[in-house]
Formats: sequence, C-alpha cells, structure tokens
Amino acid sequence: MTWRSAHGQARTCVRLVVSETRPADELPPGRGSTPAAPERDALGHFLPGNRAARRQLGRVHPAGALALLDARADPAWRSARRWGQRAGMHRIAEVARAHGGELSSGVCRLLRSAARMAADAEYLSRRAAAEDSPDLLRTAAQLDAGARQAERDAWELGAREAAARRAGGPSAIDRLLGDLPPAAATTGPHRQKGGRR
Repeated sequence: MTWRSAHGQARTCVRLVVSETRPADELPPGRGSTPAAPERDALGHFLPGNRAARRQLGRVHPAGALALLDARADPAWRSARRWGQRAGMHRIAEVARAHGGELSSGVCRLLRSAARMAADAEYLSRRAAAEDSPDLLRTAAQLDAGARQAERDAWELGAREAAARRAGGPSAIDRLLGDLPPAAATTGPHRQKGGRR
C-alpha cells in the first residue's frame, strides 16, 4: 500500500491523499515465520531462551543486562548496594514528606544516585581498611562527598518544585481527587506512601 497525492476522482472530491494497493496477483509473496525452537512447553510455560527472555536481557532494569554484571561482582559490594537501595527508598519517602508529599522523577533520581554513591563509599572504605589502601580510602571520601552534594541538590530542587507547585495551585490530580469523598481521596492508587516514585 502506498500513499500518493490525490488525483482523478479523489482530487475532485477535495481529498489530499489517496491510498493505492496493487492487485492481489501482483503482491509480493509473504514471508512466513518458522521459529527455530519452540517458545513454550506442553503446559504453556515459557522455555529457556525464548524471544521474550532474550529481549529482556538487553533492557536496563533489575532483571536486565546490568543485573548480569552485578551477579559477577563482589558479594560484599552487592550487599552494600542493597543497603544503599533501601536507604535511598527511605530517604525519598522522607524528602517527599518534607516537601508536601510529592517529588519529581529528577529529585528521586538524585536521591537514588546519592544512596548508591554512599553505598559504594561505605564498601570502599571498609575494603580500604581491610587492605590498608589509602587510595581506596581517598576514593571512598570523594564518593561520600559526591553523595552529600547530590543529596543537597535533591533537597534544593525538591524545595523549588514544591514552591512552584504551591504557587501554581492544585495539580490536575489534586483537583480530581478534591471532587471525591475524603475516604476515596486517601486510599486511591495515586496516594502512595512517600509520594511519586
């Protein structure tokens, strides 16, 4: 099928474009799909190596390619990162409460980055102590300073966004929830603990 400028009868009907297709006997042959391996077993469960699983390997999320790299990392570092992830979620909730219950994704990203840097700094400082390495200790101190700076930036950005929200009046979701009874407004899916994530 192709789109062409309207011509002939279509042009007299004030149409701008017209869709044209070839007759069925002039169409190119279709390409059938013959999967090399079955995607599911007899019970309908996905088999290892299916297309959906292969596509997800390249995605950047907890089950993606980065998780494969993390799996090969030092177990102590993974433990520190898990601690950092929990600390980051806790800090996002704290900052959201302090700034009116709502944070932008940019503020949340800064807080998650700060938590990751703090976790890496903690891991490196412990490793520096175990290996008696001043270079690792210096790197840990730099990461810790970066974490503090990211947290200060997140706080400032959150404060500015909260002031802008207050100056701009209620958001569309707040106006919508304002029309609902009080019980529905506090239990709805839009009111998560700690604000948006």
